[in-house]
Amino acid sequence: MKNKKYLIRLIIGLLVTSSFAMCTKDSNKIEQPLNSASGLSTDTLNLKTEAVSKVTYIVKPSEWMVDGAKIPAGSTIFIPAGKRGALLLKNFKGTVAAPIIIVNSGGKVTFSTAVTASYAFKTQNCQYFKILGNGVPSIKYGFEVSGGNIGMTMDDLSSDFEISNVEVHNSGFAGIMAKTDPSCDVATWRGHFTMRNVVLHDNYVHKTGGEGFYVGNSFYADGVSLSCGKVLPHDVINVKIYRNLIDSTGSEGIQVGSAISGCLIFSNTVKNPGISPFSAYQDNGIQIGEGTGGRCYNNLIKNAPGNGIIVLGLGDNVVYNNYILNSKGYGIFADSRYTPGPYFQFINNTIVASVLGGIKLNSETIPMNTVINNVIIQSASGLSVIRKSTSVKLTSSNNYLSKDVNTCKFVNYATGNFHLLSSSPLINKGANGLAYGITFDYYGTKRSATNVDIGATEY
Repeated sequence: MKNKKYLIRLIIGLLVTSSFAMCTKDSNKIEQPLNSASGLSTDTLNLKTEAVSKVTYIVKPSEWMVDGAKIPAGSTIFIPAGKRGALLLKNFKGTVAAPIIIVNSGGKVTFSTAVTASYAFKTQNCQYFKILGNGVPSIKYGFEVSGGNIGMTMDDLSSDFEISNVEVHNSGFAGIMAKTDPSCDVATWRGHFTMRNVVLHDNYVHKTGGEGFYVGNSFYADGVSLSCGKVLPHDVINVKIYRNLIDSTGSEGIQVGSAISGCLIFSNTVKNPGISPFSAYQDNGIQIGEGTGGRCYNNLIKNAPGNGIIVLGLGDNVVYNNYILNSKGYGIFADSRYTPGPYFQFINNTIVASVLGGIKLNSETIPMNTVINNVIIQSASGLSVIRKSTSVKLTSSNNYLSKDVNTCKFVNYATGNFHLLSSSPLINKGANGLAYGITFDYYGTKRSATNVDIGATEY
């Protein structure tokens, strides 16, 4: 009995501590989904205590909102299998050591709502949490999100989260969005809030009206003009977007902005992006947007109506080991809109059949653009490396240029087997990329310091 009373006191203490951990932003403003029933309440929580450090909560099919203010760090939130409407998770506060886990239970969960609804799945003022659709090992995407203007949105000062094994489709605008747009609430401004540790992996995003992934604000340098004046968007630190499949998005497959450090975009497949852009030039494969610094590597980008990769970053951007195929614009386009950093580096990429040219450098304010070890296959009318003017500073070497992809001697280019045959002219013809941190290839094979191969694949 004594142990039982101790357990009860401990749980109550955890609940009280959690309630004091909420941010000062007014997160009580809740937008109820179009298809939700009115009058639903989460005042009486369906909590089950399984051990001193483990509390579980089961989301009822009728609940459109769950307020996690009374749910302690380290809890597991189970969402039972079946079809349900939109869901809002509010005020969930885990910790670094004890994040809150949201997982499917018993099978696949489908969140379905009208495309005119604001969202299908939303978090509001949440921190240190994971949304994982891997509750049933045999189901790759245990969460399916269909509809909503934004399929999934991590909003209203949400930070430090992971999303994986989720399928998102048929959204009116973005598939998965992670940002808090600046408002006249000072809590949303740069210097007052920083979104950190955003991890998005092993998701399938397709058939969206806008971007597949939209992380961070697009207007880092100039901000937005509001009734309270010009407001700058918050910084984003440590973004990892990897092993996602993105297909048939209205605008960019992946767009990241305001990610000032630690941004890694890698091992994604982006097919058919930009099929119905909402405005001109929003039809690229991957956009490294204003205020973003980091690395973009080992991605496959196919059939972009615009550019395969567009780089508008801080000027500490390294783009390497990417396969960029059949872009209607340039394979890579670089522009120096807000670039206090020292370089753009484009190394060991393989660019095939970009209509306007291989790599276009409009980056006149960058101290040095580096273009080495790239394979660029262009028709007779396309140029391989194009500078906007002589003001573009360029170091270019060891690039392989051809008009015919067959000269590269891939094992089977048509089926996507980009390994090299022993007779490939790319083998051992590259410059040492170790100085740029290029230690492996598209397939993860270690690169040599002395006998580097050209292009994304090492023999």
